[in-house]
Amino acid sequence: MLSNSPGSVGFEAAPFKLTHEYVDVLGGLGSQDYEDYKKLCKQAFQALRRSADYIIDLVAMMGRESKMPCFSVGVATATSALRQRFQLHLSADEAEQFVETDLIAKSFGSYYTRLYDTFQYRTQGIY
Repeated sequence: MLSNSPGSVGFEAAPFKLTHEYVDVLGGLGSQDYEDYKKLCKQAFQALRRSADYIIDLVAMMGRESKMPCFSVGVATATSALRQRFQLHLSADEAEQFVETDLIAKSFGSYYTRLYDTFQYRTQGIY
């Protein structure tokens, strides 16, 4: 959420982790459960957008004098980047399309996610 990946390795490019295995558990790409999952993602994003100012204010307060790596660029830069992630310039319909094409579609089975998982497994013994 605040732009730094675990271990400070920058090749995790997917918006979030959505593996083939997870989609299979939902019944596959054409299933009703997968459609429900996408619908819930869109609803959650809309709810977060409605609370964006509150969330950003909380993050700004948290960042004051923080030594956390996500604030190494400065609180103003971190909160500005967070504000951009909410896509507040989009209409509600455009935001739902953004969730489907730019978040879910780009996350599903991402090569970079698989690469990062392999890196984590080989360096940390976790998957």
